[in-house]
Amino acid sequence: MIKLTNVSKFYSSNDVIAIGLRKVNLELHVNEFVAIVGESGSGKTTLLNVISGIDTYEDGEMYVNGEETSYFSVSDMENFRKKYVAFVFQDYNLIDSYTVLQNVEAPLILSGFPKKKIKQRALEIIKKVGLEDHIHHKATKLSGGQKQRVVIARALAKDCPIIAADEPTGNLDSTSAKQIIQLLADIAKDKLVVMVTHDFSQVADYATRKIRIYDGEIVEDKELVKTDKKDLPKLADKEYKMDFVSALKLSLRNLLAVPKKTFLMILVFTFFATFVGLAYGGYLIVAAQSSYSYNQHFNYTNPDRLVVKKADNSPLSAADLAELSNFSQVKTLLDRDYVLDVRFTMSSFSGEINYVLVNFLPLSILGDNVTALYGNVPTDPNKILIAANNEILAMEEAAVGEVLVPIWSDFGNEMYFEIAGVIDNDVIPGNENYNRNYLFVTDEKWEELQKTFYLYSYGKARIDYAEGQGLFRDLSNNFVIDNTLSDNQIKGSQNYFNYICYGTDCNLEATLNVKDYYVDETYDINLILVNDYLTKEVYLNQSTYDKIFYSEIYQVSVMTNSNIGVDNLIRNISRIKDGLVYKYSVVYPYDSVTSNSLEGLLLLIANIGMIFLIIVTMAGSTLITYIIFKAIINTKLHDYAIFRTIGANQSVVKTFIYVENLYIVIISFLIFVGISIAVPNSVPEYGLFAAFKVFDLGKYLVFLLLIILMSLFISRKYSNRIFSSSVSKTLKTDLE
Repeated sequence: MIKLTNVSKFYSSNDVIAIGLRKVNLELHVNEFVAIVGESGSGKTTLLNVISGIDTYEDGEMYVNGEETSYFSVSDMENFRKKYVAFVFQDYNLIDSYTVLQNVEAPLILSGFPKKKIKQRALEIIKKVGLEDHIHHKATKLSGGQKQRVVIARALAKDCPIIAADEPTGNLDSTSAKQIIQLLADIAKDKLVVMVTHDFSQVADYATRKIRIYDGEIVEDKELVKTDKKDLPKLADKEYKMDFVSALKLSLRNLLAVPKKTFLMILVFTFFATFVGLAYGGYLIVAAQSSYSYNQHFNYTNPDRLVVKKADNSPLSAADLAELSNFSQVKTLLDRDYVLDVRFTMSSFSGEINYVLVNFLPLSILGDNVTALYGNVPTDPNKILIAANNEILAMEEAAVGEVLVPIWSDFGNEMYFEIAGVIDNDVIPGNENYNRNYLFVTDEKWEELQKTFYLYSYGKARIDYAEGQGLFRDLSNNFVIDNTLSDNQIKGSQNYFNYICYGTDCNLEATLNVKDYYVDETYDINLILVNDYLTKEVYLNQSTYDKIFYSEIYQVSVMTNSNIGVDNLIRNISRIKDGLVYKYSVVYPYDSVTSNSLEGLLLLIANIGMIFLIIVTMAGSTLITYIIFKAIINTKLHDYAIFRTIGANQSVVKTFIYVENLYIVIISFLIFVGISIAVPNSVPEYGLFAAFKVFDLGKYLVFLLLIILMSLFISRKYSNRIFSSSVSKTLKTDLE
């Protein structure tokens, strides 16, 4: 039973108080078809809104099955509407973007109706109201009579004991109006139907009770037909819960139903989320920066180099090298990579030009399209291309043709290079931090340097004499292949080996020990010492030489085409497995350098600045996105209000908003990931798009978390605004 005792309703507008209801007393029961009539503005719709719980009252008391409602919270009143009231409106209040079937399914989904039976039940109800030929038509494509039939079908689907009908025939022709009233009369046989109408003659043959209201007061309450009056059934809350999966599906349906609005929201959110992503990527780049100081194992510590070996220290096979080369970020592989860590101070014969601590690199690493700023790219193995820093680049035109030699080294003037051309040293990824100079040599010269520098800086080949004299020699350079020698014969000058045979050649039994990080082998050899005091060459045949300069490749430097996103490459290589064990060991020389305190302070300041930039970018992007989203979501406000009338409480509507925005976030996130993957690895390291290339799985997840936080703020701020107005007011005007 619905009972109103001295219920009054007031409206305030521009400091003017208007009376909606005045001291209304009324009792309503199941099995009644109540017609509320009155002139326009008399208060009949206000009375219906109070009875149905879509509007509040200020005085008196309304009872539902004896329970007072004046103390109901917003949630309590929503629960009442959800369980007890179905609505039929003059303006239909259908979800226009839904089809007939979807409109009728909505209250079934919200009520927790068994999922497998929802469609079947909806089709049965649609057939009952005669719309089986229109189930897939959008609500906007229906006539007025058809729309009102959908509204009644939706009310039947909700299956509530109270049907609140507000002028349901007001926009219909007489034939359609009669059909709608007949449907309502059929419903009233086991429900309470309360219908507001301006024309009582339309319902005179069906109504069991007539209530006339004038100026907010009931002036007539007449029972027309005796009915078996019953109280409202008591309905348990647990029977009316929608599970989260259904909420996800219904939220997705809401988005798909309005593709243009959804596309606009995705476009807007992606645009501003990208700003956040670029700010975060910029922070990652700054955080990764570190100035070079000293590394005890590697001299070439630019961020484009990874050192890779097999985890079990076995040689790298051709298949292994192909596997490493297959990554899109890899520019090339350099075996015998110890050459990268040999550094010399170079000086010209004239003494006019000096380069402090330069590294050697092969020309092939530059690719085929390199062009010299001055001079040309060399093909002669004794000529070099210099990569010079900006400070001295302007001087380098005069350097073309000069001859450089390493100073303060064992090689002296025996190693010389003529400068053929000059390029900018920015061609080396990450070199902006170091601003070093480099000498690019031909591939032929690179192979020669591999052999020369192996024993100079990396491995050791030691000859011990077998005669017990305690004399030995560490071989360092100047190998010459002489295949006239037998295997395990090594020939050199007595002077070079510090052994005098007193005017004659001599043969000594000796041992050759070859040792580096990966090999440690000892071989018996025959050492031939010739009576020559000038030469420093050491002669041996190819087979013997291969014991020193072995052909197996145990370690390579993986050179990347950019210093952006190297962490991703390291992770990907490190995770490759051979069976159940990890296949490769990766060292990143760049990460092992040290910085002085000033550099660390500058880095800290840069990090703080980038964090501040992320915060400002997030705040600004969130605010602008919220403003735009508010304008878009406001156009859906009417739909949310309709959901509130068919069984969605505040929690459910908020869930819709949060989940719909979360879908937008996920799509925007995937677009961002796609863009970052599509951006080539060769983008300028300090350009706008460089920040796209620093993301790996973990960093993508952090970015996703950041934009989810944006979405949560937007959803929370907007959903709080939705419930600042009553359902009846929201249905009439959009939130501004």
